[in-house]
Amino acid sequence: ENARNIVVAISCLFAFSTLFSLHNQFVAKNILETTTTAKKENDCLSRIDNVRGIKLYSQNDEDGALLQILRCMGGHGTKEYFEFGSESGVEVNTRILRELYGWKGHLLDGSHEDHTIPLHKEFFTPSNIVSLLQKYDVGTNLDVLSVDSDYDDLYITREILLAGYKPRVLITEYNINFGSEWAVSTIAKPVGKEEKVFWQNDCYFGASALAMIYLTQAFGYIPVFSNHVNLIFVPLDQALALNMQIPSVDNFPKPYPTALHENCTGKTWKLIDHQAMKLKATQPNISHAEFARGLPEVTLLTKEFGDPENNWWRVFYEAESPPSSA
Repeated sequence: ENARNIVVAISCLFAFSTLFSLHNQFVAKNILETTTTAKKENDCLSRIDNVRGIKLYSQNDEDGALLQILRCMGGHGTKEYFEFGSESGVEVNTRILRELYGWKGHLLDGSHEDHTIPLHKEFFTPSNIVSLLQKYDVGTNLDVLSVDSDYDDLYITREILLAGYKPRVLITEYNINFGSEWAVSTIAKPVGKEEKVFWQNDCYFGASALAMIYLTQAFGYIPVFSNHVNLIFVPLDQALALNMQIPSVDNFPKPYPTALHENCTGKTWKLIDHQAMKLKATQPNISHAEFARGLPEVTLLTKEFGDPENNWWRVFYEAESPPSSA
């Protein structure tokens, strides 16, 4: 009887030992698979904030962000850039690429010219921007495109992307006064009379961050960096092909509801709807004038909070409809 009990105990012990070993193997396998999967998803684009504040030639910290994004997106590529709205070319987003890394490209500005950079004096509009890209033989798959028109940013960016240009890195200015609220743009300049409408150094310029995000998303771009002046985007398909961890679009822009410019209240803007961008912005048969004309309008009023000398915030709200005359 004792011998039989000993045999049973040994058998039970062996069975328990086998089950425990299988359990450990299963746990180890899951840990290995989880670790392997995690390693495949590169978090490079999610760490752009680590280089925030780094600048050499850019207006703010675009230098550090741009170099890090290029590093994430496969390196310097063909080293081709195109930047417009560059003023004298001293404080621009692409200078660091040209001077430190041997990039080639073109700068455009409406008031400045310097062929040694090269910087060309050109008046650019949504109607002629694509012909200017062709004039300077810009590749459709250039590495960096930087957009700053002080007024028609949304419409100019739309025309470039609609024409088939697909930069690996896209930089666009946005209207900081809206922070992360409202998807709006200026009313487009009248075609053929663009030179008569220009920025008055007030609140009425460009497009809000959400408006630029909605537009670029329609063309397959995602935001990966923002400061209080610019947004930087990359093509989603290229980021996924590099196994990049995709930052949430809700991270952009950072909460900057800064009342940076004056004369904001009572202005009429174009509302930029997310679905409308998907349906209309990408349609080549819709001209710039028709696209701009078809966007609904909204008049916004403002209210300021805080101390204008230190921390001045502004909130936009829709003006009430005028009373009926009936």
